[in-house]
Amino acid sequence: MLPGMIILTLMNSHQLLKHCNNHILFRLMDYAFVALQLRHELAKRSTKQRPFVLWLTNLLVTYAGEILVNMLLGTLPLKPLSNVQDILLCSAAWYLIFYSPFDCAHSLACSVLFRLLAAPVTAISQILHIERGVQLAVKMYGNNAMVPILIVGTVIGSGAEFLKPVAALFINRCQLNNAAYVKLSTNSKVSLGITWLFLLQLNKSRLLLGLGKNQLQLYVLFMLMCFKYMVLFYRIDHLIWRMENRLSYALFGGHYTDFNKFFKRRPKSF
Repeated sequence: MLPGMIILTLMNSHQLLKHCNNHILFRLMDYAFVALQLRHELAKRSTKQRPFVLWLTNLLVTYAGEILVNMLLGTLPLKPLSNVQDILLCSAAWYLIFYSPFDCAHSLACSVLFRLLAAPVTAISQILHIERGVQLAVKMYGNNAMVPILIVGTVIGSGAEFLKPVAALFINRCQLNNAAYVKLSTNSKVSLGITWLFLLQLNKSRLLLGLGKNQLQLYVLFMLMCFKYMVLFYRIDHLIWRMENRLSYALFGGHYTDFNKFFKRRPKSF
């Protein structure tokens, strides 16, 4: 009886996750989390923006991944904005985070309880977005187009965060210097890894040890939720950043530069 229930749950896991993601409370919490991140990002700047500009910025940040993917796939870029009910829900979450009475909604969203509840919500939304992006890319480019599939999955999974390194590249190109720091965010790297796993499952790779689509989805969801909780409580993203710097230093010329400086330095005169 119990194994049958487990198998049935695995078979219907995609539908269950999709049903949860379409629930109004899930979507409201997801939109509120995006608005909260935007408010914290704007708080670092001293300039004060008007409400309409803030609303439009929040709207574009929320749907940035889908808009960029539609542009990459050659479909209508603003098609995600055609759902009026979704736009109203996103606008309601934005208003509560930015302009709620006594700033109570923002204070509640900054609490640990809200972040604990938002972690699985954002994880489910991210996985479903990446999976849909992989399916759209496969439909457009085919199963063997590894690079386009990885790009589409990473873009739709990271959303507006993918625009930061792109904008930095354009700034450096226009100003003819390296004033802007080009860095791929941790969320974009996670999206790239999840896209790679879905691509392996699509090609029936032996590296996944025979995992099916629904099984892989549940395992990835569990690992992503654990990662988000570790980022929340232990700031593991800083540890990842330090490990990346060490690897980049070791594999891309760091030791060679040190040896070169060591052998070219002049001896001290006594």
